[in-house]
Amino acid sequence: MAKKPYTILIASQKGGVGKTTIALNLAVALTYKKYKVLLVDTDTESASLSEQLGVRPEGRGYLDMLNSNAEVKDMLFSYEPIDLYLIPGSPSEQRIAPKSERLVKLYSKLAHADFDFVIIDSPPGLFSEEVARYFNDVAILTTPDSVSSSGSAKMAEYCRRFKLEHRLIINRMGYSKFDLEREEVERLYGDVAFQAVPEDKIIEESLMKHKPAYMIDRNADFCVAIDELARDYALKLSQSSPGGDMQFERDTKPGLFEKLAKWFMR
Repeated sequence: MAKKPYTILIASQKGGVGKTTIALNLAVALTYKKYKVLLVDTDTESASLSEQLGVRPEGRGYLDMLNSNAEVKDMLFSYEPIDLYLIPGSPSEQRIAPKSERLVKLYSKLAHADFDFVIIDSPPGLFSEEVARYFNDVAILTTPDSVSSSGSAKMAEYCRRFKLEHRLIINRMGYSKFDLEREEVERLYGDVAFQAVPEDKIIEESLMKHKPAYMIDRNADFCVAIDELARDYALKLSQSSPGGDMQFERDTKPGLFEKLAKWFMR
C-alpha cells in the first residue's frame, strides 16, 4: 500500500468521557467495513483498551515500541475475533511524558504503516505540538455537561492553532436532564461540527463481556451512531485518496446523528 493511512486522534481534555470506548468501537466498525485498521492506546495511566478486550499482550505495548527501535509490524497484536490490529497501552504507576524525539519517531512510523486507518486513543489533555502534523483528523470527546464541554472547547482552539481538521463528539447524550442545550454548545465551540452519541445500556454489557459493543448488537443506538461516524470517516478517506475510493458508498437515508440533531434543537 503506497498511500499513507488516515490518522485519527481520539482526544479529550479530561478523563472519564468514554474516549477508549469510542475509539475501540470506531475501529471495529471500520474493520467490519473491510478497512485495515490499527488502534493504538497511548494512555499510560489507564491503558484501558486491554481491559475492555480482556487481552494481555506482553512485550508489545505502546511504551515497548516508544522505548525501542522496533518497527510497527513487530509490535502488532491481532484481535482474533476480527481482523483488527492493536498496539495496546502499557500501564505505568505514574504518568509518563515521553521525550519529543521519541514521539516524533513513533508517529512517523505510524504515518507510514500499511493500514487504511490508524486510530490513536490518547491520554487526557493537549497533545504534543511536535506530532500535530501526523494527524488527519482530531475527534474531541466530551460529555454534555458544562465542565467537560468547557475543557474540550480549549482543545478545539488548540486544533485551530495547528489548522487541524477536528470535530466534537458529544458522548452519553440523554443521560441527564442537565445536558447542555444546542445554543450552549455553539457558544463554546463556534461552528465546529458536532455529532452526538447516545447513552446506551449496551456499554455496560460490553464491559462485562470484554467485547466491543459493535460486535454485540449493531442495531443498538450507540452502535448505529458509531456506524455513522465510521461511514463519515470512510468518506473522508475516499476524498483524501487519489481517484477516490470505490469501497465507500454514501447512504442518503437520515441516520441517528440527524435524528439526534433534531432532538438536540428542541
